[in-house]
Amino acid sequence: MIINKNDYLILSAMSAFYVAAIMYFKTKPLLVLISTGVFALLYIVWGVFHQYRSHNLHIKIVLEYFLVALLGVVLVSTLLL
Repeated sequence: MIINKNDYLILSAMSAFYVAAIMYFKTKPLLVLISTGVFALLYIVWGVFHQYRSHNLHIKIVLEYFLVALLGVVLVSTLLL
C-alpha cells in the first residue's frame, strides 16, 4: 500500500476549511448545510483520487466513500433541525 502524505495533507486542509466554515456560519443553518454538502462532495472526490493513485480503486470503495459522506450530511442536517 502506497501512502502519500500529500494526499492526507490535502484532506487535512479540506477538513480545516470545513471546520472554519462551520464556525463562521454557525448562525446560518442553510450555509452550514451547504458547506457540509460541499465538503462531502470534496471528500468523495478526494477518496476516489487517493484510491486511484494507490491503484486500489474499486466500485465498493467508491460506494464506501459515498455512504460515509452521506452519513455525515444526514447527521449534520439532523442536528440542524
